Amino acid sequence: MKEIREKVRKFIGNHALLSEHARVLVGLSGGPDSVCLARMLKELGYEIVVAHCNFHLRGEESMRDERFVRDLCQEQGWTLRNVDFETEAYAQQKSISIEMAAREQRYDWFRKIKEEVGAEAIAVGHHQDDNNETLILNLSRGTGIRGLCGMQPKQNDIVRPLLCLTRQEIVAYLDNIGQAYVTDHTNQEDHYARNKVRLDVMPLLESINKGASGNMASTIENLTEVEKVYVHSIQKSIEACSRHTQEGYLHIIIYILQQQPSPISVLHELLSPLGFNKAQLKDILASLSTCGKVFTANGHKLLIDREEIVVKSDDTPNDNHNCQLSTVNCQLSILPVEEVTFEKSPNYAYLDADKLHGELTLRTPRTGDTFAPFGMGGKRKLLSDYLTDQKLSLFEKERQPLLMDGEEIAWVVGRRSSELYRIDDETKKVVCLYCDHKGF
Repeated sequence: MKEIREKVRKFIGNHALLSEHARVLVGLSGGPDSVCLARMLKELGYEIVVAHCNFHLRGEESMRDERFVRDLCQEQGWTLRNVDFETEAYAQQKSISIEMAAREQRYDWFRKIKEEVGAEAIAVGHHQDDNNETLILNLSRGTGIRGLCGMQPKQNDIVRPLLCLTRQEIVAYLDNIGQAYVTDHTNQEDHYARNKVRLDVMPLLESINKGASGNMASTIENLTEVEKVYVHSIQKSIEACSRHTQEGYLHIIIYILQQQPSPISVLHELLSPLGFNKAQLKDILASLSTCGKVFTANGHKLLIDREEIVVKSDDTPNDNHNCQLSTVNCQLSILPVEEVTFEKSPNYAYLDADKLHGELTLRTPRTGDTFAPFGMGGKRKLLSDYLTDQKLSLFEKERQPLLMDGEEIAWVVGRRSSELYRIDDETKKVVCLYCDHKGF
């Protein structure tokens, strides 16, 4: 069994899973995988803290597992932390599967205990056969290159030191050292997808090719190396064609995106984390010449603009988005006309004070808004048409501040004031406005 122990030691070192003699939190169920993990790490000189979860899903068998873990920890001198979960109730509350509920509860609690005991990492007992099963499951569900890489030896604070061992090697190691373990009877039932792969699919593959299991493990290793090349290349593409603004918008330059070796992969990396699915990504890619098309997903809105794809959180202002001038960076003064120095900057507006009728407020555009642009002799124009002429995107239109005189648009802030408030020979007092507000 020295060979198996040395195999794990090298695997830990090659993947930099743990520092020498580190304190490690070990998830210990009592089954052969986790028992092997704990015993192996102890033999290799690590300080063990054990965490055991009782999900109360298998009646007396769950209590048996807890008793076994307590006895083993006492025998080995390991510190034990244990917890009871009402997993079925949690799954119903979250509307998720029992498996997913147990996973969420387990890892959330593991991380809490890891911090409390000052452990370097959380070690779990996944092995090579588990990884092969994961590969098959991912393939059957549909996956990208990351899914083909299976479980990784290290994922944030989770480490898997036994990924280099088969289930057969684990059992052989335990038999050799005379270490008992418990078995979960549900592992022999084919109610769950993973069990079906373990009990039915893998034996069938091995009947076709006796080296199937080892070959699949080698394929996972090869694909993991390929994935590193993919990540390096895709990051360069992302840097070339996209940027984030201070407002929190994601901008993707269309013509640079189209020059990349795989535009769909770039969109996947940028947009999938925001909730856009594979079908939407294909539609987006096919619609790059359709200016103004909008896609929504998971609280985000995507706009195909003239030269860019623009993505933002779906927090579009509503028709009631009004505010006082004092709430934004706008300044107002009223001066005799002869004392006014007229600035040509678009941040300034000058209105005849006697032509104003109501309280000045700011709001965003509403459907059907019209105004009389300065210089058009009082002729009215749809605000939406004016903003389109200014080459504003849909998102910029939604955020465009309007200075309102009651229900009349007095100034499209930063762009054009209204002819209705023009300074003329009869003007005595001028409302002088300065506003550098870029949008709500």
